[in-house]
Amino acid sequence: MIIKIRHQTEYSFSDTVPRLVQSLKLIPSKTKNQNILDWKLSCSNGSLLESHQDALGHKIFNIFNYNFFGKQEIISKGTIETKDTKGIMSCLQDKVNPLCFLRHTFLTKPENEILKLSKNIKKNKDEIKFCHNLNLTVSEAILFKSGSTNNETSAECSLRLGTGVCQDYAHILISLARYFEIPARYVNGYLLEDNSTNKFYTHAWVELYITNLGWVAFDPSHKKCIDEKYVRISCGYDFIDASPIKGVKLNYLGSEELNFKLSINSEQ
Repeated sequence: MIIKIRHQTEYSFSDTVPRLVQSLKLIPSKTKNQNILDWKLSCSNGSLLESHQDALGHKIFNIFNYNFFGKQEIISKGTIETKDTKGIMSCLQDKVNPLCFLRHTFLTKPENEILKLSKNIKKNKDEIKFCHNLNLTVSEAILFKSGSTNNETSAECSLRLGTGVCQDYAHILISLARYFEIPARYVNGYLLEDNSTNKFYTHAWVELYITNLGWVAFDPSHKKCIDEKYVRISCGYDFIDASPIKGVKLNYLGSEELNFKLSINSEQ
């Protein structure tokens, strides 16, 4: 499948920012299931410089601004050729030991609700089946409800609420998998969905590390492994760690507003 994406992110600042540094992880991953046909990053202000490739394979770009005031627009766009590999993430440019992803964070720490959920799951010697069961269990643990949570909502909190969005499903699956000693990580990207409203959003899912198979991508909010309609951008311990844009503002006391425009279309 050929997928075309244009993602525009706009930051508005209420006052002058003495120094603004923004770090970008916006280049799609190079894997067996997706091939970059063309991709371009641009910004409306400042110097956009390629920095390095990190240990997880992200190509990092930085934007530097001094005494900046107004709006900063970052555009990431291009064309990706994808194919369905049943969720198996082959040929990732990843040098990090999977065991590192057993580490919990504030957003994934297992507490009472996660422990209750874990008691409903029977450990299976077949690791592949067990991971599919985990994904299905999480998909039915909460109801999808836009706006019911935010970027600081933990897996535990979303379970107590009983609602959430894709990032909450992802955090719950990560927490549960790590509790059962399965390395798990958060993935940011895009999903081409049947959409009659022309409103598109970024998407989140999870990669679980399965012995003798490697990283396998599960989407608990859609009850399945990823297919050719997904485009992988970045990964990390949780939403915060995997965030594709991070900014540092020095000596700034003003406010900041974030808006975005996203279009996702297929050519075949």
